[in-house]
Formats: sequence, C-alpha cells, structure tokens
Amino acid sequence: MSEPAAEKKGSGWMTAAFIGLIGVGGGVAGTYATAVVNQVVKPTRPVANFSISTDGLTVSCRNHASGDSGWWDFGDGTPLEPFAAEKPIAHVYTKPGNFTIKLTVRNYFADENERSVPVEIATGVKDAPAPIVTGFAVSPVGSHSTAPATFRITADVAHADSCLWDFGDGRVEVTGGGKIDRMVTFDKPGTFAVQLFALTDKAAVKQATTVKVDAAPVGTLTAVLKVTDGGNWVVRLPRTESVAIPVPNVKNPQPFTKLVQARAGFTISDATLGTPTVPGVKNLKVAVAADKRSLTVLGEWAGDPKAVHQAAGGSDAIIPVKYTEERITPLQRSVTMVTGTLTTNGRCDLPLPPSLQGITGATREYQIEIRQTRATGPADVVARVPADGKGSAPFPWQAQAGTLKFGATLDANAVVVTATLGK
Repeated sequence: MSEPAAEKKGSGWMTAAFIGLIGVGGGVAGTYATAVVNQVVKPTRPVANFSISTDGLTVSCRNHASGDSGWWDFGDGTPLEPFAAEKPIAHVYTKPGNFTIKLTVRNYFADENERSVPVEIATGVKDAPAPIVTGFAVSPVGSHSTAPATFRITADVAHADSCLWDFGDGRVEVTGGGKIDRMVTFDKPGTFAVQLFALTDKAAVKQATTVKVDAAPVGTLTAVLKVTDGGNWVVRLPRTESVAIPVPNVKNPQPFTKLVQARAGFTISDATLGTPTVPGVKNLKVAVAADKRSLTVLGEWAGDPKAVHQAAGGSDAIIPVKYTEERITPLQRSVTMVTGTLTTNGRCDLPLPPSLQGITGATREYQIEIRQTRATGPADVVARVPADGKGSAPFPWQAQAGTLKFGATLDANAVVVTATLGK
C-alpha cells in the first residue's frame, strides 16, 4: 500500500472514531460531521525537521519538528527511540561511519511526515582496548649515579587515558600517554622503586624498575641544569554540524545567512562545507568571523521555491558544515632538573628534555648551578647563572670560583658544562 493510501486509511479510521464518539450517525449528519472534522478538528499536517551536531561518537539532534508522536531511527540497527516534541535527543554510536538519521512524526489522525539526514561519525570506538606499555626503560644520565642524580625514562604507552607515576620517594604524578621521554632527578641517596601505571576506566597495566642513588663523596662537583618551559596548551576538536536553512515559499527569495556560534571557551580555526551538495542553492560558502567566535553559512536560492522545497524533503534545507574548534589555555610552567658530575679539567653533557608538544608561544629558560658536596649539610653553590636565579642563562657562559673556571655552551641536544683548573 502506498504512503498516501495508508494515510487516507488511517485518517478515515480516526474520523469514524471521532464521529462515533460524538454520537452522529450516517447520511447528511455524517457528511456534516466529516466536514467538521476535516476543516476544524483535524490538526495541520506534521513536519519532521531537525538539525544535528556531532562530538566524537555522540550525535545531538535539535528538534524543529511538529507532531504529536513519532520515532527516531539512527540508522545503526539500534531500537527506535520515541519522539518528544520540542525535546532534543542524543545518541551514541558504537563505531565511526556514515549513517542516516530519520525522524518520523505523526498527528492524532495518523498523518505522517519523515525526514532523513546523513551524518558522518569520524572518531571513537565502542570498547577501548586495554593499555599497552612497550619500551619501558630507566637509565642514568652520565656515568655516575650520585645524589642529586638524574635518570632518563622512556616508554611508549598506547590506549591509555592517563599515566600514574610513583617514583618511590613520595612523589606521585599524573601525565598523558603516548611516547614518553622524560628526566627525573633524585635529590637524596637511596634505592627507589619507579612505577608506571597506564590507566583506562576499565583496565590498568603496570611497569616497574628499581634505581639506586649513591651518596656523593665530599668535594664532588655537580652541575645542575634547570629547564623551565612555558607556553599555551592547544586543544583542537573536529566537529560536524548540519545547519538547517528554512526554505522560502515566496518568489524571488533573498540570499540567506545562518550563524553558528562556537562553544563557550572555544574559537573556530577553520571551516569547510561538507557533502552532499544542497539542491536549489547556489553560491554556497562558509566564512569564519574575524574574532573566530562564530561562522556564517551564506548562499542564494536558485529555481522555483516549490521545487526547492520538494528537493529539500521538508521545510528546511540541511547544509553540512565541518569545522575545528580550538581552545587555548596558559600552560603551568614546568621545571625539569638535569644533573651531572664534574671532574677537574673535565666536562659533563646535560641532555635537554624534549620540547613540549601541542603548545603555541613556547618559551624555554635555562639556569645553571655548580654545587660542591660538603662533609655535612647541604652542598655549597660555588657558581650560578643567572646570578639572581631569574631569567635565562646567556650562552656561552663563563665563571670562576677560586682556582676553578667553569663554562657552559648550548647545542641542539644538550648543555655542555666544563670545569678547568686556572690561576
């Protein structure tokens, strides 16, 4: 049975039920009652209209429909979900892909209308795999592991939401996963258990090793490099939104514009039109505002409005837009300490920590201290640059303390510190 025939059957049934309810029989009275129902009681035909936006595996549908009942079909084989007038709805897909969302609405007299909108789900998976840690290694920087001693930790962490570090000396940190290359310095002698826990909300994987730090002999010269990194952390989120443009019902319609605002705290870095093309529209484009807080979809109607209305499949033309939202937040300045043992007329190479990724406006400052171990109490600081501990050291750097001359140069991978016996 065709859709119009089905609608006619449903509408006739409802009309008969209403006539029976008010107690009107056949003949002229029945004819009169049918006219009343069709012209006065019968509501307007329902319209299935909605717009969508995606965030990872989640699609949100903003309802612009009219109707008394209906259902949503999200095109992924999941059960139909009931329609509620003027109420938005969200659906989570189990995997990326291209789907079609269909809304069907109905009034009390069984008149139906439906609309289908394609959606692209680009990221996310249903069940995240367990974390994997490979290449976990902890090695001393330099040939001596005397306090303060720096160790380099490397690992490759996959499928982890976060990493929990326990260094065995009271320090606990939480970081991200991925490729890990970091420096950790132990100020005091001892044996420490270094543990890495790669975590998700459902699983955890542990890697551990032990490091031993010896006490430095009296008179030991230690070069201490402090590297301070700063900048702005950048988060970029790809988004897809179906922009609904009302189809005009007048001749010679005017060009249209539709504004899409960025979410609070975000700006829009780029925007492009998605596919498929929209019938009945020409000169379609999208522009990002100068302040990047919004984008505008612009275009012109082409052809007969009735034909455009029919091609759109409803009262709105759906224009897919892909854009990237960006949030920039100041990064808390991080300090990495790298140490090495100096000998008279010798040198030590202090490797630089990797530059921070995913930041803009990166800054890096260097401070150097030369310390000498005493029999008791803290080590003496025999040379320092900058002298007041503020700002960044100039390179090359030279200083003298008693009969010792110190120097430092900066290359791409390390700060090279030297100590020579002078006059």
